[in-house]
Amino acid sequence: MIQKVGSYQILGTLRAGTRPLYKAQAAGQQIVALKTIPANGVTPEERERFQREAQICAGLDHPNLLKVHDSGEADGILYQAMDLLEGSDLAQIFGEGRRLSWEEKLSIMEQVCAGLDYAHERKLVHRDIKPANIFLETSGNVRVLDFGMVRTSASNLTRAGSTLGTANYMSPEQIRGETCTTAADVFSSGIVFYQLASGQHPFSRKGSGLAQIVSAILFEAPAPLSKVAAGAPEGLEFVVNKALEKDPGKRWKDGGDFGKALALCRLTLRMQPRSETPAGVESPAKVSKPELKKTVLIERVKVMVPTPPPERPKSAEPPAPPAPLPAPPVVTPPRTPVKGDPAAAPIYCAACTAANPPGTLVCSECGTPLAAVAPPMPPPARIPWPAIVVISVLVLLLVVALVLLLRR
Repeated sequence: MIQKVGSYQILGTLRAGTRPLYKAQAAGQQIVALKTIPANGVTPEERERFQREAQICAGLDHPNLLKVHDSGEADGILYQAMDLLEGSDLAQIFGEGRRLSWEEKLSIMEQVCAGLDYAHERKLVHRDIKPANIFLETSGNVRVLDFGMVRTSASNLTRAGSTLGTANYMSPEQIRGETCTTAADVFSSGIVFYQLASGQHPFSRKGSGLAQIVSAILFEAPAPLSKVAAGAPEGLEFVVNKALEKDPGKRWKDGGDFGKALALCRLTLRMQPRSETPAGVESPAKVSKPELKKTVLIERVKVMVPTPPPERPKSAEPPAPPAPLPAPPVVTPPRTPVKGDPAAAPIYCAACTAANPPGTLVCSECGTPLAAVAPPMPPPARIPWPAIVVISVLVLLLVVALVLLLRR
C-alpha cells in the first residue's frame, strides 16, 4: 500500500483494486476518502472523464450527493478527495440479505430522487444509477455516488452509438446507444427501487444471463410488484411501473416528478395497516381481501375525519337547564254588565259547567278557553210553586168536568 499521495497521508484502504479508495488526511484538514487512478494506465478520454467528474462534483452541494473537496495529480496518481462516508451501499445490503422496513425503503427511494432532482435541474444525467452507487450512511442519510459517467449538455465525450454504464441497470435507449436524458436515470432508478422493494431484479429470471436481462429490458414487462413485494404501499406498483416504461416520453420526467409520486406512496403507507412481520415472529393469519379493504377504508376515514373530544364523565356534566315556565293565561277584564244587554249574561264552561262573568275568555275553575265557546242560552224562567198547585187543580177539575159530560 502506498503511504502518501501529494499532501495526503494514507491512513488505510477502503477499497482495493486497480482503482483503490483510501482513507487519507492532509495536514490540519479533515479525514477524507481518496479516490485514485494510476496516471500511466489511463487513456486520454478516461483522464478527461475523471477530471471532469471532479469538477462537476466540486460544484454540487446537496445532502444526497457526494461532494469532492480537492482533486489533482501527484506521484503518478490521479486523485479526488471527497467526503468520508460510514455505512454500506445497496449492493452490499442486497448481498447480505438485510431486511429493511417499508419506511426505510421509501426513505431511500425519496432521497435518491432528491439528489437526482438537484443534478437534473443542472442539466446533469448520471447514467450509472445502480445499487453500488447508492450509499446508505449509518445516520440514515443516502448519497448518490460516482458521477464518472455523467453527461452534460456540453459534453462531447460520448459518441452516438456508444454505450456507457452498467448493462443490467441501463434504460432501453441507453442500451441502444441513443442520447440519454433525465428519463434514463428514472428508468435505472426504477430498476433499483423494484429490487429494493421486492428483493429481485425486475428483468432477471432464474438462470438468466446478462444477454437475457438486456433483452428483457428492451422487450419485456416486469412481474407485477404486488405479487413479489408483500405489503407494498398502495400506488407503489403504478409509480415504479411508470418509471420502467420502455418509451422515455411515458416515464416520470425527472427525479423531482418521481420523488413527488413516491411521497404519495409514503402517505398511503401511513394510512394502511401494518403487514410486515418482524424476524422470529410467527405471521398472523391471512386476512381476506374484503376485510383488508374494509380495514384500509376505516383507517383512511380515521385520518380524514377528526377524532371527537372524549365525553365528560356524568359527574362533570353541567345540570340541565330548567324547563321554561308556562306562559300566564291572558285574562281579559270582565265587561261591566249593562241592564238589558244580552252579552251581560254569565258564560258557562263547556268542560265544568261553571258560570263565569260576562267577557271572560278562560274558565276561572278549570282554565278551559272560553273564546271559542258560544254563549249559552239563558235558563228558562222559573214558575213559583203555588202557581203550579193552582194550575194543577184547575187542570184536574177540567178533566173531571169532561168525564161527566161524556157520561150524559
